[in-house]
Amino acid sequence: MNHPRRPVLGRLALALAACAGALCAPAVLAQAQTAKPMFDKPIRLVVPYSAGGGTDILARHVAERLRARLGQSVVVDNKPGANGVIGTEIVAKSAPDGTTIVLVVNTHLLNPLLMKQLPYDTFKDLTPITKVATSPMVIVVNSDLPATNVKDLSALLKKGPDKGSYGSSENMTRLVGAMFVRSQGAADAVHVAYKGGAPLMADVAAGATTIGVTSILTARPFITSGKLRPIAVTGARRTDALPNVPTMVEEGAPDVVANTDYTLYAPSATPRAILERLQKEVSEVVNSPEMVRILAEQAAVPGGASVADTDAQVKKDFLFWQKVVADVGLKAE
Repeated sequence: MNHPRRPVLGRLALALAACAGALCAPAVLAQAQTAKPMFDKPIRLVVPYSAGGGTDILARHVAERLRARLGQSVVVDNKPGANGVIGTEIVAKSAPDGTTIVLVVNTHLLNPLLMKQLPYDTFKDLTPITKVATSPMVIVVNSDLPATNVKDLSALLKKGPDKGSYGSSENMTRLVGAMFVRSQGAADAVHVAYKGGAPLMADVAAGATTIGVTSILTARPFITSGKLRPIAVTGARRTDALPNVPTMVEEGAPDVVANTDYTLYAPSATPRAILERLQKEVSEVVNSPEMVRILAEQAAVPGGASVADTDAQVKKDFLFWQKVVADVGLKAE
């Protein structure tokens, strides 16, 4: 028995299927764009340093892109003070549900070495999620200071009754500042503590503090405006962000090599599945072409390693900084 309508129906089914596919494409896209949020409340990304500093700048880039990926609010909350301890304590004592995280620099690992008391246990109360980025630091001076290189600056530090000063925004920049002045035979230079990189740069630009050590992220606007002069970078090699600025290795101080690592942490009891989801999303964000370009402009390279690899690297980093602190001779205060 013949079925003359079957081919027609077959063609009609194919046409409808194709049409449905075309119609569904926007629907699928819309669904992806309005995916169910990861949490039922906003993510609070604590930055334990002042607004305008390198960590704050990076945190806001990441938060903006996480909002789009997760379909929910990610709020950057600056809580500066006490070498990052004030903001970090908030996270250490928060509910371990993934909605309160903190972005810190290496000072997080230096605090237990340089501070006699902490209101939390660095390793028991917090756990790493992933490193967001890594960048060298830059040593800067006021553009009016008669020093265009390390040799000039070293001579100024040793000259006259005023031994000069170096500022830091937390213990990481304090340590690198101490490494620098000791490498130049000017260990009696006065250390001045600041609550963040932005106010430190402002004071160096105003001439209130002789030397500033900070991230290129923080110093870049002041350098671009001509208010600060970069003397050297602390990476092992020059950076494309400041191609004409030599390294401390080139300037005869091979021991003054240090990078800033920006690392995300969560309360230690946070479920592993949440840590790994956050790590995955952050890795996608920082390794996107747009963020790679943004980071490169600030002399930073993206991170995004797994939770397990980050945890292992953090432990190695702590041993490294422990040795540097001992070599420089800094004591806990």
